[in-house]
Amino acid sequence: MKKILIFLVLLIVGITAVSAHGVDVTADTMVIANDTNGQLVKDIADANGINISVYKFTSQDEVEHILEHSLNNTNKRILIVAYQDSGKEFLKNHQNLSDRIIVVDDLNNDSILDGLNQIINAPTGNTDSGNNFGLPLGIGIIIGLIIGLGIGVLITKKKS
Repeated sequence: MKKILIFLVLLIVGITAVSAHGVDVTADTMVIANDTNGQLVKDIADANGINISVYKFTSQDEVEHILEHSLNNTNKRILIVAYQDSGKEFLKNHQNLSDRIIVVDDLNNDSILDGLNQIINAPTGNTDSGNNFGLPLGIGIIIGLIIGLGIGVLITKKKS
């Protein structure tokens, strides 16, 4: 009994994490804004017929977190009109994303519209998002089976 429990614990501890980062629930094409400029950006987008999601962020940590999602999601395109320092720092470390992450420093109607047009026309990857679902599903099924078998063995031994 103890050997089985030790084996299960070692097996679970030995499995590497699939993704501790979490699931991205934001749109693939989005604007990072704050309370000051979020409505302005949305008004400019609507006036020009640009369908884009504008998210109001309240901290630099939230912005850094959402930028990290663009590393794995090649369809993610982000226009940054708030927390520009975070965007610039991120782009300094990940220069290959400079075509999908655009930072607008001078916030006026023309620069925001130009940034919106750039981000809408930015190239995206052609990866099938369905392929990204298979690996975590398979690992979850395997972990579930292992845990289920372990619990089943324990219940069977207690009934005997």
